[in-house]
Amino acid sequence: MDNGEDRTLFGEGRYPDTGPLAVLARLAFLGAIVAIVVAVFLPRWMVPQFVRSHYLEHFAAFYVAALFGLAAMPRTQLRRIGTGYVLFAVLLESTHLFARAPLGPLVDNWVADMGGLAAAFAPVVVDRFRRRFPPRPASEA
Repeated sequence: MDNGEDRTLFGEGRYPDTGPLAVLARLAFLGAIVAIVVAVFLPRWMVPQFVRSHYLEHFAAFYVAALFGLAAMPRTQLRRIGTGYVLFAVLLESTHLFARAPLGPLVDNWVADMGGLAAAFAPVVVDRFRRRFPPRPASEA
């Protein structure tokens, strides 16, 4: 049954779509999206406060959700995942306009959301950039 897949949890070979980490990544991704949506629509007093800063909570929520999304969709282009998250954040923040919320804090919330996305995507982008360079020969190291 050697089809080139590395059945270990961490390794260099191919990982199966039904492997435990792949399934866990998809479940965590769905859980993070649901948690964000629920937190947006629950009354403020019902949402537990994890950190002192409201904007830091936005940053952390989108950072964690983006990490889970990147893990859950390994074959999807980064631009497509990022665009989906940007649209998701715009949609969620714009729902507050129906409650006649002031525009300033909504923009600040969205900026915090984008900061979380940028922090999650940056290491992946840098790693892909670094992989484009061939390794140095042993004689030059």
